[in-house]
Amino acid sequence: MSVNSFLIGITVDVVILLLLGWLLFRKKRFDWFGSHLRDLPAGRLRYLLAARFLRMASVGFLIDLALGGSMSRPLVLLFAFLFGLCGPVVLLLRQRPPFQRLLFVLPIIFILYGIAIVHWRGADLPVPTRAASYRFDALAIFATALAGAFVTTWHINAEGARQLRAETELEAAHAVQQVLVPEEIPSLPGFRIESVYRPAGEVGGDFFQILPTAHGGALIAIGDVSGKGMPAAMTVSLLVGAFRTLADSTSSPGEILASMNRRMLVRSKEGFTTCLVLRADPDGALTVANAGHLPPYCDGEEVAVPGGLPLGLDAQSTYQEARFELRPGAQLTLLTDGVVEARSANGELFGFARAQTCSRKSAGQIVEAASAFGQEDDITVVTLALAGATTVTA
Repeated sequence: MSVNSFLIGITVDVVILLLLGWLLFRKKRFDWFGSHLRDLPAGRLRYLLAARFLRMASVGFLIDLALGGSMSRPLVLLFAFLFGLCGPVVLLLRQRPPFQRLLFVLPIIFILYGIAIVHWRGADLPVPTRAASYRFDALAIFATALAGAFVTTWHINAEGARQLRAETELEAAHAVQQVLVPEEIPSLPGFRIESVYRPAGEVGGDFFQILPTAHGGALIAIGDVSGKGMPAAMTVSLLVGAFRTLADSTSSPGEILASMNRRMLVRSKEGFTTCLVLRADPDGALTVANAGHLPPYCDGEEVAVPGGLPLGLDAQSTYQEARFELRPGAQLTLLTDGVVEARSANGELFGFARAQTCSRKSAGQIVEAASAFGQEDDITVVTLALAGATTVTA
């Protein structure tokens, strides 16, 4: 193998690598990398790639040592660099088909193979130079191994600090939510109310509130905030506070939703919230307004409620009110989409049909049915019936 042909081969391989890299970053929508890296934070991904590169580069120096230190120092550095490059490439393409991995790795392997063969067959260094080569390789191996250990340790510390911050934030959000979700239903003469709240994780996006009105009725709000964690908990705190404040001045569900929408737009710049507000009067008259939430069920039938945009999308949104009667013996059921979006192990949704069938049951039975089916999101169920009336829960 002549030097000229060897250099031509290296040039061709480098061009192929550059072409593949250009295609990769030009086709941004093409999923070259597997899902195992897609959702990683950028900082964590950099640590992983750097540590893998340094470990493989140290192996590159070790190979030159095994070959008797026969390579020139510039080519040893090139050899270690290309060998180290194989580490990140294999990590990035670990879950991709074999042909995609070969497209990136083969040019690097050809270059490495060419360097090794040419110098192994043609070099015969004098002893002092060979000793210097050994020292160079030993120092390089130590330096790359030490740098790899440093990057790995730095990554572990940074990841631990990030996880600690996340856990602290989670605990704070959980504490906020525990305060906002009522532990006990207020005593409301004339009504029988049951509620069950079951978050899918430590902190959920569902909320509900039940307040007495000045005329002996009940004002109920149920909603679902987009997102999770501390941002969702803060949005819930904003909405619950707004609902409680507004309930002192008005009992109109439409007005309450419109005011909550404006406050959410002023205080929260991201996300949206579905919410339904219901007023139940002592005589069984119900008034309801809906902001993109699931409609309620009454005695097993879906109640026709005018729809409105979720909160936090349009400052000019208005919410129409619908009125109907809660007959003695009937049960009104309010729920969040965690019920209908429960998913079984084979991917089947709980769905609206099952939710409607279950809506005659107690809140606890509905939640248990959806959870047993396969809970994926927060589940909240509130049921309302007139006191002294017998409801069907079969």
